[in-house]
Amino acid sequence: MKRLKYQVVVIGGGSGGYAAAAKLGEYGIKTAIVEKAEKLGGLCILRGCMPSKAIIESANRMREIRSAAEFGIHVSGPTISMNEVQDRKERLIGNFQEYREDQLRNGKFDLIRGQATYRTGTVLHVKGDEELELECDYSIVATGSVPSVPEIDGLEKIDYWLSKDALDTRELPEHLIVIGGGAIGCEMAHCFEGLGSKVTIVQRSGCLLTDFDEDIGDTITEISKKRGIEVCCNSKAKSVREENGDVLLEIEQNGVTKEIRGSHLLIAAGRKPATDGLCLANANVETEKSRVKTNFHMQTSNNRIFAIGDSSSELPVVHEAVIQGEAVAKQIAIETGVIDEEISRSGISDFELFGIFTHPECARAGMRKKEIEDKSLDTQTAMYCFSDHGKSEILNETDGFVKLIVEKNSGRILSASAVGPHVIELIHEIQVAIHGGICIKDFAAIPHYHPTLAEIWTYPAEELS
Repeated sequence: MKRLKYQVVVIGGGSGGYAAAAKLGEYGIKTAIVEKAEKLGGLCILRGCMPSKAIIESANRMREIRSAAEFGIHVSGPTISMNEVQDRKERLIGNFQEYREDQLRNGKFDLIRGQATYRTGTVLHVKGDEELELECDYSIVATGSVPSVPEIDGLEKIDYWLSKDALDTRELPEHLIVIGGGAIGCEMAHCFEGLGSKVTIVQRSGCLLTDFDEDIGDTITEISKKRGIEVCCNSKAKSVREENGDVLLEIEQNGVTKEIRGSHLLIAAGRKPATDGLCLANANVETEKSRVKTNFHMQTSNNRIFAIGDSSSELPVVHEAVIQGEAVAKQIAIETGVIDEEISRSGISDFELFGIFTHPECARAGMRKKEIEDKSLDTQTAMYCFSDHGKSEILNETDGFVKLIVEKNSGRILSASAVGPHVIELIHEIQVAIHGGICIKDFAAIPHYHPTLAEIWTYPAEELS
């Protein structure tokens, strides 16, 4: 068996893995990426962020056409072609994938195709077109995540969708039942409602989007209902079967059993780290429910092995995987003496940035409300509604609000959250302020153009300053 020696081996060629390998290559550190997928590109490009946003954009355009009469524009009988929606998505994804494949094939690192498993902490076995042994000083686990499928009686006997199937469909469901009210479930529910499907969401907790503060979750729950989406909160899927081509899902809601009939079933119960098969125990790497346990430097229990992105992070988003990948590459460069710097003792920032492309969108930056409460920080909070905002009224997009939380004595901006039009774009202004340490008084003094959506932040900022 052929044996190769590298300073660093990165397992996984998605966004985080590529970012780490590219940075290591810049440092001149001999690196290899091992990627088992038949098609290069990673989750974000092939099955996640980019294809979902392409289809969501079609849904949003359809929604605008349906409301065109509000603006004095009358459209007769708009129809949607799922074939053309999918053709556009595939053209876009093809371009993104081709660019990433070129980066992987021509980077300052070796690309090895195959499944990697740990034999020891410094030796990996790769099974691909040929079997290899890779010896390395360091390694990085960047294997991403896979859908989590709940145990539901009868599920294995029916055809159901995972998120990839929903993103590839050329058939518009008559009635889509979505199990799961988190990021993927809500995005897909709002997407297919926009395209013209009847939609039902089944959610275990009391509101949607429990990763957000409760007021955001409650608001998007009510907006979903107003849009005609049936939302079944406090509900558990008990069993499912097919009957005359339909899907019949039995749920228990607040102790009462009911049955929902639909044409298609989407399982969107979250994702779990894709670490099965890596044999991490052979490398003395600890995991918890398949998630790799790491410290604030992304080091595992074996300090020569790091884990980034969905394989270890509680917040599975691309920008965080990229930040982690580049930070780990820098740390390895410092440890190996390639660059002369001290290792940061603060680790990677725990200020989060998160968005959900529902309609309207949801976003948050900074600390979560629970984290603020756990730290017993003395805070002030201010909110402002889009229904009282001029540009929102002009756009006929008046649902939702923005919220700021600041530390009372220092004026430090701790958190921002929002639900409303284009808030994932708008939240970046607050992310810059948080990252730059701008206090609320200085932020409130920044001029904002009128009329814009962005100026909505000035109202809670003025109240808090």
